[in-house]
Amino acid sequence: MSNIYKQILMENVLDIIKKRGFYFIRTKVLYPDFVGPEYIIVTDDVDIVKKHPKMAGMIIVSISKFESMAEEYNRYYANEVKHIRRIERSYNDEGYTEDGVEDENGEVHSNLPDVDLHPVEDEVEEKERKETILKALDVLTPIQKDRITLYYFKDWTYAQIGEKYGVSHWAVSKSIRTAEKKMKKFLEKGCKIASPSSL
Repeated sequence: MSNIYKQILMENVLDIIKKRGFYFIRTKVLYPDFVGPEYIIVTDDVDIVKKHPKMAGMIIVSISKFESMAEEYNRYYANEVKHIRRIERSYNDEGYTEDGVEDENGEVHSNLPDVDLHPVEDEVEEKERKETILKALDVLTPIQKDRITLYYFKDWTYAQIGEKYGVSHWAVSKSIRTAEKKMKKFLEKGCKIASPSSL
């Protein structure tokens, strides 16, 4: 992840707007492949271009619109951070993985005792949970089902899924959120299970 990514805190944005009358952000931060105006100006001042003629031709959005843009961006940012941390957890330069330690010959030796730590009850509950999740997945469209599967079960990022489907990571994020809501509604109707976001 490049240094361009930084979480957008709306409290800070609002403070800047109070002081200056507007907030601005490089368009490429929110939309890396965007071709067009260099900045997005955030303000509720309808006369902003009259006050600041250099803003003519820039993308001007209301505070409420930018709030939803920032929320989507922050979801994407959190997803990217989660992915990087997952990679960092599974391997580092010293040869550590979640499952063991790699010796100088490249062989992985387990850190875990050779004991079954999961009682039968846990296995039965896990099987029932998976069956319920599979039923909930059936309420989704084929594309939503694939995106949820890639994101939650194959650890793909929004960007990777977007690349597969030829859409933006924002579109993937929205699709996954919509699918989560469908699954949650299905699960609340008749099944007792954790929400899809905890999968």
